[in-house]
Amino acid sequence: MAKDALHELATAPSRGALEALSGCDVLIPAVSAICYTSGRAASVRFVLPVVKRMNAAPAVMVFTSEERLVRAFPCVPCYRPVTLRQLAAHWPTDDVVLVIDAGDEESLTLSAREAQWFLAHCLV
Repeated sequence: MAKDALHELATAPSRGALEALSGCDVLIPAVSAICYTSGRAASVRFVLPVVKRMNAAPAVMVFTSEERLVRAFPCVPCYRPVTLRQLAAHWPTDDVVLVIDAGDEESLTLSAREAQWFLAHCLV
């Protein structure tokens, strides 16, 4: 479903495709995780990997499939599926761009402002 919405956004952007994508799970490369137990419920916190790019804004890269993640980052040992709502709740700063499926012909890059708008709509 996420791939279909991303394909639609790459070929003919529409609000419907953005809404469909906002309801999808994405994969983030796992760079850090802290597990702790509070009472009977176990929780996991995650850190969004912000990639510093030369002469470009820092970016959080997410992927719509394991295949696309592994193609972009073959040495990443694991990943974490998250909803875009979780991603929105943990967004790092106002100047970070969102890259969906980096390295793929249908990748989508949202500027910091676009990412904030998009993610704010995921929280609704």
